[in-house]
Amino acid sequence: MRSLLERGARRLASEAVHIARRITPARSGTARIIYYHRIDDEQHRSCVAPRAFAEQMALLREQGFNVVPLEAMRAHLDGHQPFPERTVAITFDDGFADNYTAAFPVLARHTLPATIFLAAGFMDGDDLPVLRDRSGIKPLTWTQVGEMARHGVGFGAHTISHRSLPGLDRAELAREIAGSRTLVAQRIGANVDTFCYPRGHFDESVKQAVRDAGFSIACTTMPGCVTPDTHPFTLRRTFVARDDSLRDFERKLDGSFDLLHAARQRLGGSAPSYA
Repeated sequence: MRSLLERGARRLASEAVHIARRITPARSGTARIIYYHRIDDEQHRSCVAPRAFAEQMALLREQGFNVVPLEAMRAHLDGHQPFPERTVAITFDDGFADNYTAAFPVLARHTLPATIFLAAGFMDGDDLPVLRDRSGIKPLTWTQVGEMARHGVGFGAHTISHRSLPGLDRAELAREIAGSRTLVAQRIGANVDTFCYPRGHFDESVKQAVRDAGFSIACTTMPGCVTPDTHPFTLRRTFVARDDSLRDFERKLDGSFDLLHAARQRLGGSAPSYA
C-alpha cells in the first residue's frame, strides 16, 4: 500500500494532467479497458473493497459509459473504426473466488458485462498462488464459473499455471496457451476468444502462439487506452487499485493516470507484476 505522501503526489499529478486535457482534449474514438484482481476487504493493493467496487460500477452506469464485452472491441480494431465515446470494458485477472461472491452480484445488479481471465489449472483448488506476496487465496470453482457464464459473464484464458511465457519452448507455450483455451471452453461450453498474458509478459513468439491458438484478442498490463489502430494482441489496460478514491477512478477513466502509470513501468524496467 502507498504512503499518504505517495497518494497525495499521484493525485496532484493526475489532477494536473486532467486540467491539461481540458485545454487540449485527448484523442477521440478511443476505448478503455479497466482491470481488477480481487474484490475483498483485505488491505492489499490488488484488493478493491466491495463497497468501492460497487460505487465504481454504479458510476459507470449512472454516468452513461458505453460498457461493452471485451470481445466486442475486435470489430472496431479490424475495421480501424473509432469507438463510441466513453467505451469501457471491465476485466478481472486470475479467477479469485471473490469475483463470484463480491463482484458478480454487483455486475448483475447493474447489468454490466465483464470478462474474467482464468488461470485455469487452479480452478476448483484450495489456493490461487499468483500474487507474489500472498498465498492461501481461494480460486473460483468451475460450478461458479458455469453459473456466471450462464448469466452473461465472459471468460478468457490466462494460461494453465500462470507461468511467465517468454522463454518457454513451443510445446510449453502450446500447453499453457492453447491448453488453457481448450480447458476453459470445455468447462463453460462456449468458445474462448480472449487471452491475458500472465504478469503482462510477452514477446513476438508468445503473440504468435496466442494467434495460433485461435484467440482474437489478448490483453497486456501496459497502461493507456485502446485506439482503432491498436494491435488486437497488445491491448492496453488501466489497473484499479485498492487506494483509488472514486475521483481517482474517474480520472483513470479519462486517462489522467496514464502518464504516471507509464513512468512507473519505465522506472521499474517492466510491466507491473500484480498478477
